[in-house]
Amino acid sequence: MRRWAKSRGISLAEAYLQGAEKVADILQVLRRHNVRTVSVYNLSRANLARSQAELEPVFNASIHFLTHLIPDRFEPDDCSVRLHGDRTVLPSEYVAAAERAESVMRGEEFRINILAAYDANDELRTALQQAQKRGGEIRGAFDIEDVDLVIRTSPEPLLSGFLPLQTQYAQLRFLTTPLNELEERHIDEFIDDYRRTPQLRGR
Repeated sequence: MRRWAKSRGISLAEAYLQGAEKVADILQVLRRHNVRTVSVYNLSRANLARSQAELEPVFNASIHFLTHLIPDRFEPDDCSVRLHGDRTVLPSEYVAAAERAESVMRGEEFRINILAAYDANDELRTALQQAQKRGGEIRGAFDIEDVDLVIRTSPEPLLSGFLPLQTQYAQLRFLTTPLNELEERHIDEFIDDYRRTPQLRGR
């Protein structure tokens, strides 16, 4: 997003606001394709080491996304929202917006996971504690299930810590097209291609 803003000569704040709108657009396309769960990687814990000047536009766009875009575009009886990550290190306004969305959006047809201040080690520790408490397997203690398809709008072939256990057999798409320039046809193509490809998952 930073590179895209610089290339377009616009502020980082405007770039992230456009990005929030684009993510909402993509979610609507995925919903029309009958995708049941989407996980949006908003911020890793490591990202929080960035300067306040870089983080503030992300937080503001995210709050707009949670407060306006999700409730305006999705029915609360169909869609649910869940924030995953360390809420103690996120701004109180961000957490409040996420918790409002969680309380209002309670449907079961389409789940939107928001990963913010997310760290895979934290997730693993929490899952282990839950598994020990319940007496079950650790794989059954994760809040987010296995991922089928990862779309990353970056040519860099990195997952950057995104759900490492859940993406073991995911189909990966690393794009040269920036997020803000993705179109509906791109998402249609990715979904169609995924559904045409046999998913053997190591078998």
